[in-house]
Amino acid sequence: MPEIEVAILLRLLTRGTVREAARATKVVDRLRQARWIERSSRAGEWMLCQGSAPAVETRLAELLPSWRADVELLRRHGLDPTDLGALRSLAALRDLPTAAGFIHRKVWNAASAPGSKVPSRIRTDATLTDDWAQRGRVSCAIALRTPLGAVDLLQQTRLLGEFSIPERCWLEAQGFSGDLPRLVLTVENLGPLVDLQLPAGCMLLFSQGAAVTGSAAILRALPNARWMHFGDLDNAGVESGLRLAELSGRSPRFYIPTFAADYLPRALPVRQAWRHAPPAHPVTDDLLRRNAWLEQEVFLLDERLPRDLEQLSQEG
Repeated sequence: MPEIEVAILLRLLTRGTVREAARATKVVDRLRQARWIERSSRAGEWMLCQGSAPAVETRLAELLPSWRADVELLRRHGLDPTDLGALRSLAALRDLPTAAGFIHRKVWNAASAPGSKVPSRIRTDATLTDDWAQRGRVSCAIALRTPLGAVDLLQQTRLLGEFSIPERCWLEAQGFSGDLPRLVLTVENLGPLVDLQLPAGCMLLFSQGAAVTGSAAILRALPNARWMHFGDLDNAGVESGLRLAELSGRSPRFYIPTFAADYLPRALPVRQAWRHAPPAHPVTDDLLRRNAWLEQEVFLLDERLPRDLEQLSQEG
């Protein structure tokens, strides 16, 4: 089915006019030559000639024999029949399966749109998920309350080295119980996630790059915990922190070790230009001036870091 021609014909029938567009040039030219359309009083607009509607309907029936039923089907699902994206969803919509519970977003897209990577325009009663899994560690006796019972995150951390909360589990959970953390640290690299020595009363969350949805959800559920983002001292690290702050409804706060200036001689040339102003600090001021950056891993084996974090936790 040539969707562009069908869309134009439907627009002429339902609205009486169609606007000029590069992708519609050939179709509009054919309709003009057939004397089905003529210029309207508005620049760049064509209107249906009087008495041409039957010819347009005949042409529609040739291109899409079920066009009347398809128009009603699209409208029932809240879609505009003259929209190209909606027309391309027709094949999936005719055989649309019943969906309930949780469904991965791309699975629903594949069933109801032209492909798994094309956002579906069709509503569903199912909860669409991205199925993130939030990795982290804790040093306090906190539990996740689920319909099947409490999940001891401290025990998971001790037994497995870390805990993991899948999105579907989170969506059914009723929050946390037990000894809630005083401090939540988000880290963007794997090394700090597994090697950072946690102070008492702390939760550590892995927040890699732009994948911060899970961390933000947990931060929203712990409104009384102090939060700081501990990332690379570069533009990407600042972006991650700002994104976390936006999604969690908090003011952005960045952890820079008190001894970070000692590592300025080990700064590296930036890979990505500074686009966001870093937090005001003598270390970041120097990095910005030199167009340099520091990776967070450089601080991990410094014996001052555990004491620094312990003080940070007590301040919370």
